[in-house]
Amino acid sequence: MSGMRRASRQSPFPGSNAVASSPWIVVSIGVAVMLVLFVIAIGAYRGPGPNFEPVPPGAPPVAAAPIPERASSAGWEFPVPPSLAVPGLSPRRSDSPSPTPDGTPAPDAPPTGTASVAAPPSPAPPSPVPVPSASTSSRPAASPASLDARYRIMQTFHGGFIAEVNIRNTSRNNLSWVARIDYPGGRVVTAWLEGVPQGTFNGDGGVLTYRSGPELAPGTSVQLRFHIEAGRSRPASCTVSGQVCADS
Repeated sequence: MSGMRRASRQSPFPGSNAVASSPWIVVSIGVAVMLVLFVIAIGAYRGPGPNFEPVPPGAPPVAAAPIPERASSAGWEFPVPPSLAVPGLSPRRSDSPSPTPDGTPAPDAPPTGTASVAAPPSPAPPSPVPVPSASTSSRPAASPASLDARYRIMQTFHGGFIAEVNIRNTSRNNLSWVARIDYPGGRVVTAWLEGVPQGTFNGDGGVLTYRSGPELAPGTSVQLRFHIEAGRSRPASCTVSGQVCADS
């Protein structure tokens, strides 16, 4: 048995021993396959052509509906495509309004879907502001029957004198008063009220006009005194709120 040689085991696939002994064959086959796949990928890829139009992001484009053709005696006519309707608005009427029974055309009604804007109301004219009437005092002026006025000369001297008008309120209300005493050719030097708040006076042209200060209470009296120069002791006129002065 020792003299016998063991037979070598052969591969069942022919040529496998050649592949195993030459590995560069496998590498060459792999490189060839990769080149073929690369050529196929380049041929499958196509860049955008000159008529390529990218689709903007958002809603997908909507294909327009085909416009039907209309036959006529002159040939085929292609009608004008309808205008696109804007949401919220409706087209105006193109037909003439139907006449009313009296023959006059009816006014156009506002299109449906449009909001009619009413004209703003005109503002009302401002109401007149009442103007208060001007008054010199809160109380009415004294009437002649409400006052008692008495005139007298108090003191005389060379070139002039001092006179007095005693004014008494005989009514039941507080009264204001105005005294007017006229001395033709004379000059009013000054005038004052004795012992009470003063009023205002004017002595231009020898005419003394004195307006009372505080109102005169019922049953009370006040003395108006004044200095006159170059005038007669007896005035041409003397009144207090229309009441003629009597001699004291």
